[in-house]
Amino acid sequence: MKILLWAIGAVVAGFILLLVAAVLLFNPNDFRAQISAQADKSIHRKLEIGDIHLSIFPTLGARIRQVSLGNAEGFGEEPMAQIGEAEVGVRLLPLVFSRRAEISSITLKDLKLNLLKHADGKSNWDDLSGKKTPAPSPSQPQPRPTNQAAPAQLGKIGSIDISNASVAYTDQQAKKSYALNGFSFSTGSISIGKPFDFKLAFAAVLADPALTADVTASAKLDADASRPIFDLQNLELSVNASGKGVPGGKQQLKFTGGVHYDGDQGSFKLADGKLTLANLVVKTSIDGSGLDGDAARFAGPLTVEGFDPRETFKALGMQAPETADASALKQVSVAAQLEAGKTSARLNSLTVKLDQSTLTGTVKLPDFSSGAVQFALKLDQIDADRYMAPAKRNPVAAPTAADNKPGQGDDTPLPLDKLDTFNASGTAEIGKLKLKNLNLSNVQLKLAAAKGAPKTVDLNAALYGGSLASNTRVTPGARPGLAESLKLAGINAGPLLIDFMGKDYVTGTGNFGLDITGAGRTVGELKRALNGSVNAALQNGAVKGFNLAQLIRQGQAIYSGQAPEKSDAGQQTDFTSMTVSGKITNGILHSDDLAAATPLLRITGAGDVNLVNSTLDYTAQPTVVNTATGQGGKELANLNGVVIPVRVYGPFAQPKYQLDVATALKQQAVQKLTQKLGDKLGGKLGNGNNQKANDAVNLLQGLFGKKQNQQQQQTPPK
Repeated sequence: MKILLWAIGAVVAGFILLLVAAVLLFNPNDFRAQISAQADKSIHRKLEIGDIHLSIFPTLGARIRQVSLGNAEGFGEEPMAQIGEAEVGVRLLPLVFSRRAEISSITLKDLKLNLLKHADGKSNWDDLSGKKTPAPSPSQPQPRPTNQAAPAQLGKIGSIDISNASVAYTDQQAKKSYALNGFSFSTGSISIGKPFDFKLAFAAVLADPALTADVTASAKLDADASRPIFDLQNLELSVNASGKGVPGGKQQLKFTGGVHYDGDQGSFKLADGKLTLANLVVKTSIDGSGLDGDAARFAGPLTVEGFDPRETFKALGMQAPETADASALKQVSVAAQLEAGKTSARLNSLTVKLDQSTLTGTVKLPDFSSGAVQFALKLDQIDADRYMAPAKRNPVAAPTAADNKPGQGDDTPLPLDKLDTFNASGTAEIGKLKLKNLNLSNVQLKLAAAKGAPKTVDLNAALYGGSLASNTRVTPGARPGLAESLKLAGINAGPLLIDFMGKDYVTGTGNFGLDITGAGRTVGELKRALNGSVNAALQNGAVKGFNLAQLIRQGQAIYSGQAPEKSDAGQQTDFTSMTVSGKITNGILHSDDLAAATPLLRITGAGDVNLVNSTLDYTAQPTVVNTATGQGGKELANLNGVVIPVRVYGPFAQPKYQLDVATALKQQAVQKLTQKLGDKLGGKLGNGNNQKANDAVNLLQGLFGKKQNQQQQQTPPK
């Protein structure tokens, strides 16, 4: 036995001595010229090699320095690839006795790779890329000759160390350039079937827009060498980006979590994922399935921890929107269950908290390619006015007629092109809503806005003791169309106008209806094409701003040469009922059925409202009824039955009022004199049966008119 051991030892020693002798006698650098010549012959590239060093024991290894591969023809003189140093070593004894390759280390230093694509699409690596012979199918393994030894099995790798590598890529066709600098990758000991740690770092550079990102990552990798299965544990990724292409000029992104992938099962899992960016913290755990087919699915919880949006805007280098309430937009959080596939995604159990408001519901993207959005949302309450832009500090002067010239702003285009591509549908409910100082409750919104189809919005709500129902329809096209139907029922007009306009111009309980259509691409075109109807009815209210009964008394007094009466009555015209309707034709509203009843008057009226030129011309005709007094003034029994026309005309911004007292008094005088003549002539005047009486009336009216004109010239009404 001892002799056998000595014999084996002698053989091993002899083998080692033989290898050492080979190394000592064989110099690989003598073959550098031949290697370069062969490269020039086969790939037509210039290959330069520096020092080559071989080692035998205890590792069989090679180290090569200063390697340079020339560029393809037509791509310049700069080398395509350069290597400062590359080294690999295999432990000799495990390879000889166990046929197991244990790599002591793999080292690569100072790699430089220059990739270039010309504007014609040709690249400097085209001549190096060739078709590879397809590998044999796993189900039909190629038989190995019986006399051929099995290949050595990979045992373990002591370490991998790549340092200071760089890659530059210029795409002249896309006019883009990228660079990866300072790339480093290092591992600890790698054993097949066991997890190992790794670290990597690099700097990515983008020319346009200017951006530099320093990236570092580390994790523990557990991979199956024979199957497409791996785990990344304790993954930590950090990106520090800066440059003009980065919001705010500088941002830091961090991600932590764990990743598992099983290619055999087509499954994926992201565990305890946490993303931090610009004051945002996003957490998620995602399970994926069906990744080996077309039915890939991902699902899991998604949360955005509470954050201050104003701080996020600041971190992104953006100006936070100004709000009427400085304490608004201070706290937001999001929680949802994510479900996503290859072509669609949805957020279930969505909960968004914005300050004191809570939004819940579902949002769905049924088809990524269409860009459609579907939603079903509920909001408990919100004061939208808090989030509106603040009122201007310097009050703006009241508009004048010059500021509201006919047709001003008519050339303003309507933003309907964007609506044409808008693709959304769904419902939204709001418990309480404050908007433009209006208080609404039980708001229900339904939106149907498919891409390329008419967009419709249905809105229902309770407000000010009544209800609102609205339907808006926009039809895209070369000449977009608009249709609006609005109904207000049982509305308390006074509080509504106070909240909306700051003043209750009209009080009372009423109904309002609007049904219009129009078309056009500008404001002017739309106004000129408006057609439809409008109606309103009010009960037990008042029109604020003037006391019609007092105006009549004052007009009568002035016309009669008396001092106008002084009254403490409020500047409003009370009414028990008021109804009016009208037709809109090509932007002009015509109404001739005004009917209002006040304690003193019965009012009718007719006229036009020109929506195209923003002017109106409307005449109301109050008739004094048989009432002793009205609204705290002297009696007007002597004007009983007399019609007193009141004309409102001019631009919307500065309408004018004209009270025709002269006509009223003329009517009163005619009535009295014709009554007296009737008594003397013994018949009813104006009945067509008494020619003398009719002639007397005509003569009287002519004389009264002349007298009236003379009186007006002497004492014109004020």
